[in-house]
Amino acid sequence: MEGKIKFGPKNIRDVKDSDLKQIGFQLEGEETWHSVQGAEEALKVVMPMLRTGNVVSFDDAIGIATNIKILEEAPKKKGDWHDDMNSFEDLLTEAHKQFISTLNIRTEMIEVSFEKKTALFKCMVDVGGRVFEAHGDASEESVTTDTIKPHFIRMAETRAIARALRWATNNAKVAKEETD
Repeated sequence: MEGKIKFGPKNIRDVKDSDLKQIGFQLEGEETWHSVQGAEEALKVVMPMLRTGNVVSFDDAIGIATNIKILEEAPKKKGDWHDDMNSFEDLLTEAHKQFISTLNIRTEMIEVSFEKKTALFKCMVDVGGRVFEAHGDASEESVTTDTIKPHFIRMAETRAIARALRWATNNAKVAKEETD
């Protein structure tokens, strides 16, 4: 198979019931995701090959990609803010590592309008008595993915949590969920 990468991998995940790790990517014009499995060190080498915009060729057996080759590298945009993002999952994992016994996350819905499809949440992340507070909002205009639009309330809450976790973990990278 070959094609241009629409969504490249953002993080390495565990394979259920296995010692293997995996990353995933999606090609333009496809709805299915392809997975690459292996040791974490090997996946760290493969991840840059699967950068969004790269054109790649690979073999695919039941959704597992092997023999990946870059046919054309996407031009690197100078100062592309997308490269300076992380995921909600990464933020939450880091918070659990740093504050294993003291992490407490509370959210509060400040405002919701079903008519306007807008929501505003406040999140308080307490790490052993130090509280980091942040707000997150979502609206039909700020949520561009059609599959997420109906879930604007949850997106607002996720954005609030992500923002508070960034402050608690001292992480300046914006979470992709904050931008959609």
